[in-house]
Amino acid sequence: MKAKKHKHLTLEMRVAIDHFLSSGASIPDIARRIGKDRTTVAKEIKRARIRMGKGKEPCPKLNRTPYVCNGCPDKLNCRRAKLVYSSAVAESEYQKKLRSSRAHLRITKEQVAEINEVIAPLMVERHHSVNQVYINHPDKLPFCKSTFYRYIDCGVLAVRNIDLARKVRYRVKKECDHSRAVRNPKVRVGRFYEDFKDHVEQNPDTEVVEMDTVIGTDGGKGGACMLTLFWRKPNLMKIIMLPYRKSKYVTQAFICLRDALGEDFASAFPVILTDNGTEFDDPESIEFSHLTGEKEASLFYCDPNCSWQKGGIERNHEFIRYVLPKGTSFAGITQKDADLLANHINSVPRVSLNGHTPYEAGLIYLGKEKMDKLGFKPIPRDEVNLSIRLIGK
Repeated sequence: MKAKKHKHLTLEMRVAIDHFLSSGASIPDIARRIGKDRTTVAKEIKRARIRMGKGKEPCPKLNRTPYVCNGCPDKLNCRRAKLVYSSAVAESEYQKKLRSSRAHLRITKEQVAEINEVIAPLMVERHHSVNQVYINHPDKLPFCKSTFYRYIDCGVLAVRNIDLARKVRYRVKKECDHSRAVRNPKVRVGRFYEDFKDHVEQNPDTEVVEMDTVIGTDGGKGGACMLTLFWRKPNLMKIIMLPYRKSKYVTQAFICLRDALGEDFASAFPVILTDNGTEFDDPESIEFSHLTGEKEASLFYCDPNCSWQKGGIERNHEFIRYVLPKGTSFAGITQKDADLLANHINSVPRVSLNGHTPYEAGLIYLGKEKMDKLGFKPIPRDEVNLSIRLIGK
């Protein structure tokens, strides 16, 4: 049995100790078998042994290893007081001690007041995540994240589970969207996911931009949707409003991007990975320049029903849904609103970026000039707002 260092004994290990003691194994041998230090095993045996039998005089053998009578050949005939190790009793006592040690709050009233004054408004009103407040305010949270969650469960803080970004979720029933059926499968020849993997393997340093659409309520006021572009390395996202989820509007969006970036378009969009939606049925209009006719990008498609192949953009869509929950109409959302939403999302520090924001990482991967052309702007960390109040429409 292989055990990790600096980890508590498990029930499986205690059962093994009980079994090996009854077999007459020595403490060093038991320690080697369960992957722990022999002093750890000796302390566990001494801590959890229980008294059995009616004898009053203790056995002198209990003062030396293995400190219990489990493997003693004279155990049944011995009239002296017995000490026995039981894995069930040891596990029960361990769990009781663990609960007792965690039941006491190790936080002062001053710390609670400071957290409720600074941290709680950010999480309740601006929808900051736990990772975000830990990165931005480490001095005000002098305990681990699991303890922070426990304080919330106990009602110590002015933050509830419903205020946490990922703690409470509601399952939404997925409906089959027949409008996304493939119209022209021939355009995908040479652009399958296997082709994408081969391209990336041959060009390991190339930047991959994932592309998708986010829809509001179907029909109704115009059927407006969002075209999202996600640069993998810096976790950077661009949002472009489309009047309809159709390929001609995606083409128009890329014409605007080419006009804004100029010669920088090819370096900003070297490889694009998207799904099989019909709005992406015209890959050549995305790959080739409308001005020169030259190929500036390579577009590839994920396998059907394999959204995990572009998991970065799928996860990033959660930030959009904090502000615009499913069922919200996008009819009143302007491009200015979309830019504001993207800037707030790109100003959320990420653990995967060592506490930096996607905007800060984008300055390294894309450069300040491209970032300005794409309309990216930083938001002060404590002013980031991912609640429905951000757009307010």
